[in-house]
Amino acid sequence: MTPTAETRETHRRALSILARSLFRQLREQGYSPEQIIGLSSELIDLVSHDLRQERAMDARWAAE
Repeated sequence: MTPTAETRETHRRALSILARSLFRQLREQGYSPEQIIGLSSELIDLVSHDLRQERAMDARWAAE
């Protein structure tokens, strides 16, 4: 089932709210902008690693 444009927009807004909330909480707890950038980079690395693993598994399934 393909998400509708409305569903995608709802998800985009929810992620934007989550990001702003997380950023605000981190700043309130004393994290510097540089530390938040470091956290963001680590999260991107983790997601990238996860995606590479999923693609590798999909390729193995397709080869069988």
